[in-house]
Amino acid sequence: MQLWLIWWEAIYLLLPGFSRVRTFMSLAFCVAGLTVRTDKHGVSSIVRALDLDGSYYDNLLDTFHSSGIKLDTLTKIWVKTVLHLFTNPVRINDRLVLVGDGIKLAKQGKKMPGVKSLHQESESNNKAEYIMGHSFQAVSLLCRAGGSVLAVPLAARIHEGVVFSNRSKKTLLDKMVDLLMILGIEEPYYFVADAYYANQKIIKGMLAEGHHLVSRVRSNAVAYEPHVEMHENKKGRRKIYGQKIKLKALMENEAEMLSASSPVYGEEDVTIQYCARNLI
Repeated sequence: MQLWLIWWEAIYLLLPGFSRVRTFMSLAFCVAGLTVRTDKHGVSSIVRALDLDGSYYDNLLDTFHSSGIKLDTLTKIWVKTVLHLFTNPVRINDRLVLVGDGIKLAKQGKKMPGVKSLHQESESNNKAEYIMGHSFQAVSLLCRAGGSVLAVPLAARIHEGVVFSNRSKKTLLDKMVDLLMILGIEEPYYFVADAYYANQKIIKGMLAEGHHLVSRVRSNAVAYEPHVEMHENKKGRRKIYGQKIKLKALMENEAEMLSASSPVYGEEDVTIQYCARNLI
């Protein structure tokens, strides 16, 4: 019983994200079922976990479509709740550390919203090249707890298959930036992601809000030297980019590499090398 009291104190902090108390109580009921369920069969698993009558199935299903849930507001409140409950988040250079990625999950329901044909780019032979399913993008916060580092989920959205406007030209990268902005984290942070997100859209979107991206650059990535104007009175549009440089080639020139101690937690007496050349 003591554990459920702690659970209720945490879930009660989300009340301002709902326009009606009844909607909040219904969703809290669903979260309780998700907490103790033993299988992953959606609303059906909640009914079984709480030993409910089958007639409650439709009522629980309607809860997730209720207009009383203000999703973006609820997301911001959840982020504040996580920072309140987890008092020891990972910080590097006084910045929080967020991690993000995308995942594609196969779904068998042919009439489920957001289900579409998805291409899986993977070197694993166990994965089919094309599947019918949902494409998610998610963001988590790294926190220290239980003598380890845990990724506490902050937000996740279906970012393919759900179209609100045919005029929208946003890519998955644009939607990831929007998802990060929805979190409403005002203090600066590092966003750690794989090479797919090492893109101009992500980098500029992060820098505009005072945040930084930590990622692996693709092997074919290029950068440019800043252009130096030689003739001020030359007609036409001024050049922005100078000489093109393959970033992979910079790693081969050890003379331009600088050394520093690794900032990664748990790594001691580890030295990394990096290039401090000014590129755009």
